[in-house]
Amino acid sequence: MVIYDITDDNLRALVAETLKDYGLQRIQYSAFIGSLRRDKLNSLIVDLKNLIKDLVENVQLYPVCDTCFKGRKEVGKPKKYKLKEDKERVAYF
Repeated sequence: MVIYDITDDNLRALVAETLKDYGLQRIQYSAFIGSLRRDKLNSLIVDLKNLIKDLVENVQLYPVCDTCFKGRKEVGKPKKYKLKEDKERVAYF
């Protein structure tokens, strides 16, 4: 899971596009889910650091295991998405 709090409109759009470029799916305005191999995760972190630089902005990445993710609860209309099954992937929803 990736969440962010970015005040600059242009930077926020760049971060969102970067997350989409890595195959992550938006589940809320400032939240994305997806599955990344370790090398892609490391590359994403580098790209995000290059975008944010020394600005007072915040992006947080949380690993979520399959069991925990499957136990999630939603209130309201659910978002439709699929998870990829791959033993070599680290799940970041």
